[in-house]
Amino acid sequence: MGLLPIIEKGKPVACHADWPLFYMNDFSRLGLVVSRMDEALSVLQAGGYTVHADERGTVLEIDGTTQVAAIVAALHDRAISCETADLVSCVYQR
Repeated sequence: MGLLPIIEKGKPVACHADWPLFYMNDFSRLGLVVSRMDEALSVLQAGGYTVHADERGTVLEIDGTTQVAAIVAALHDRAISCETADLVSCVYQR
């Protein structure tokens, strides 16, 4: 099992505690960027997926890449725009 972070498109990406303090283009964190977060989470939970949310953000439990494809398809079926992205590239390094 893995954890796939989920963020809403256009919202700032928070720096998670498990990201390195300094990185040099050799670190990435795959995440799912969705257009309507609340609706996307409802669709995923109704589909039997486990979602965890806390002060660090929202993550989805996944079993592998095949399941990610099914998740994207389920969201697209409900007209929710989503894409996988490197979330670290969206963070301003201090």
